[in-house]
Amino acid sequence: MARIGVGLTVLLFPYAGVYTVLALFALFIAERKVRILSASLAFLLLLSFGLESTSLKLPLYLVAVSFVAPTFGALAARRFLDLRKSLAYLATTTILGYLAILWTSSQPVGFGAATGAAATAAVGLEPERILFLATLGGLSGAFLHTASTERDFAVPFGSCMVMWLFSFDYPLPELEHMAGIYVFALALGLAAYKMRAADAEAVISEVIICLLVIFFANIFWFLLLLSFYLLGSGFTRYKYARKQELRIAQSRGGVRGYKNVYSNSLVPLAMAVLYGVYGSDLFAFAFLGSVATASGDTLASEIGETARSTPRMITSFRHVEPGVDGGITLLGEAASVFGSLFTGVLAVATGMAGCEGLAAALLGGFLGTNFDSLLGATLQSWGYLSNNGVNLFATLFGALVGAALWAWLV
Repeated sequence: MARIGVGLTVLLFPYAGVYTVLALFALFIAERKVRILSASLAFLLLLSFGLESTSLKLPLYLVAVSFVAPTFGALAARRFLDLRKSLAYLATTTILGYLAILWTSSQPVGFGAATGAAATAAVGLEPERILFLATLGGLSGAFLHTASTERDFAVPFGSCMVMWLFSFDYPLPELEHMAGIYVFALALGLAAYKMRAADAEAVISEVIICLLVIFFANIFWFLLLLSFYLLGSGFTRYKYARKQELRIAQSRGGVRGYKNVYSNSLVPLAMAVLYGVYGSDLFAFAFLGSVATASGDTLASEIGETARSTPRMITSFRHVEPGVDGGITLLGEAASVFGSLFTGVLAVATGMAGCEGLAAALLGGFLGTNFDSLLGATLQSWGYLSNNGVNLFATLFGALVGAALWAWLV
């Protein structure tokens, strides 16, 4: 009941504005179990009010959605497990978040200048943007609800920051087109879950990435990322029994988690968003280099580890055991070239890029894969980076190679 009460304080926003913190303070005193949640939401309200006089405005309607996520969303998800919990959370937060945005923007603002934050309402927001922000809040909230141990802080703060990051004015598809993209993204996620290629957190992560890449670039860009996911899932099972014998097989039968998804997809996602904002082919070439690196590195690892020849350390060329970070084989190098080439050929086939893009994928992917091995032999073996950190920096390196090639060609 206390959690429901916290969620219902959104109804006070148009009338009380920043003074809604008084109701949150009363709930903080009355019920111990919602103290962290009440304090987190009060902080967001005060932050919105404090930024009102600056150029970095945090709209009150985004704070309203962040109130819905950890209250009604969390209560709806309690009766479900695993992916069903996340989907129930997503549906509840999206629907109620949409209504919260409309409520916050359609009612009169009270208490005069003292509620400056409330004046930053969703007046003039088209239905597509309201749906996009509410869905983004639901997706980020669902992900944080399953991945975080400090939900009452991480969910409202994290979902609010994600919505704020993408709240700038940008042309979105029409409502019917958006609905089709949502269905496509969810269908892919459910298929990956059914095939045991991804867990619940990874599915939600992939849906977030799918929506943002398609909205800011187009579906062909996401198809390149999808090809990486499919190659990674398929070749993880390649000679899996042999990898188990060598004790180098992926854990959980190759089921991908959200860390693996984000470490390989965060740089391509950033390049797609930057391309949508600035429209420069620089970011398209960088995107190709980063995706090719992810594909090439995955194939180099999954295929190269099964080579009959003994791996050699990339820094000293001394023989090492299979699976040692930084170890390379001729088979692995050939696999990285194949993975990079596959990305480039797919980009050409879909019309995303020409021969120059193919070169960016091939060069960026091959160099990025070997940079991954170099980081594995140094910073990872020294304990400064995890495998996911190495993947992130390797895809960034591949993106830089692709961007450098574009700059050289221009």
